[in-house]
Amino acid sequence: MKVDLSSADKEPLSFDHKLSLPPERLDEDQVAGEMAARISGTARPAAGGYLVEGSIEASGTLLCARCLDPVPWRLEDTFSVEYRAAAVAAEEGELAIEDDELEVAFLAGHELELDDLAAEQIILGLPMRIVCDEACAGLCPRCGANRNREGACRCEPETDERWQALRELAGKSPTN
Repeated sequence: MKVDLSSADKEPLSFDHKLSLPPERLDEDQVAGEMAARISGTARPAAGGYLVEGSIEASGTLLCARCLDPVPWRLEDTFSVEYRAAAVAAEEGELAIEDDELEVAFLAGHELELDDLAAEQIILGLPMRIVCDEACAGLCPRCGANRNREGACRCEPETDERWQALRELAGKSPTN
């Protein structure tokens, strides 16, 4: 959904939008399915652009980083984003970004795409790694079975030959 910010020049503009975002808009490696979200807030003029402040609520399913089992996830957060009109460069190539532009998003025209804003806020809120349980054993590196399920992996434990000398010493009785 697009919001026309040109009317925010006169008075603050409020928005409240429910949406559903597919995993490919977020992080396909971490998000297991559609992410339901609600984004609400206000937009008002500020320093040559607009200040958009609000809150986001999202819920969906993420994948455990160890065993790939689904993990329910919920986000409730606030945000504040400054938008400015994108300057059209007369020449192509790289442009320098000023220090005051590092925390600014740029608009083409006066329309704010709420789906893009919501996707950005959800991505920022995603955990670095989520696990289903701190004791999650993960997947077997040889057969790929989920080691949290009893009997799923039938692989024999690998022995590291570098420890063989210590095993032999442990088997000997101490001499007096």
